[in-house]
Amino acid sequence: MHVKAPRVKESAFSMECELFQAIDIVHPTTGECTSTLVLAHVKYIHVRNDMLTERRTIDLTKFKPVGRMGDISYARVGDAFRLSRPVWATEENNLQEATQRL
Repeated sequence: MHVKAPRVKESAFSMECELFQAIDIVHPTTGECTSTLVLAHVKYIHVRNDMLTERRTIDLTKFKPVGRMGDISYARVGDAFRLSRPVWATEENNLQEATQRL
């Protein structure tokens, strides 16, 4: 269901999501909830047209995404490359063959 959620007009990218699960991350010693992992189903993705290439894919040089690396560290995307996703059925067979040789 498309909900037409309010968005920031200047934002290059936004997602409409439906909450799937929220998991509190608890410190193993203190028992204190230190953060929450939010899992959501992405229903719609909105990208400004000026962020797209002629092929209608995201132009990373214009988008300039930032990624959280852990702790308080962040990184900007620099050199990007494409890597095809492995097919699990193939990888599962390879893994089984490799473990049988052990």
